Amino acid sequence: MDELFRLLVQFLHVLSGILWIGGGLYTLFVQTPALLAVPGPARGAALAQIAPRQVSYLLRLGEITIATGVLNVFASGKAGLLQSLGTSRWAIAIVFGAALAIVLLGLGHAVIKPSIEKLLALGPRAASGDPAASFEVPIVLERLKRVGQAQIVLGLAIIAAMVTARLS
Repeated sequence: MDELFRLLVQFLHVLSGILWIGGGLYTLFVQTPALLAVPGPARGAALAQIAPRQVSYLLRLGEITIATGVLNVFASGKAGLLQSLGTSRWAIAIVFGAALAIVLLGLGHAVIKPSIEKLLALGPRAASGDPAASFEVPIVLERLKRVGQAQIVLGLAIIAAMVTARLS
């Protein structure tokens, strides 16, 4: 029964991690450029439907990935290796990857979600000719672009850390 629990936790951890990091990369490389290519009025309507769902989906996946990662450390029986953090490549990789995952999730909650909400509020105002909103939209988009670039780096570093841990 313990082995079945370990396999289930590990499967859920890997699946949610793939969906989280992969979903973020899909959003950045496919969905966002496609939305930006759509004419303004249609873009606003599409963004209003997609963005809140996408953000919520990715945040929940991040939370599930981190929670199942913690469970996985204990279910795998490797929690004791964390005591040898200075000498265990596995422990270093797990702690490093977990810390990066927490940072990535924090960026989602603290920057991406509020920026998307702000963009959705500004969009209709900018479309109706509000100069202040029109001025602010590119600033919010640039912030999202910079955070997106950080997400790519963090996501790839998390994957590298988890591969290192798995092969240790």
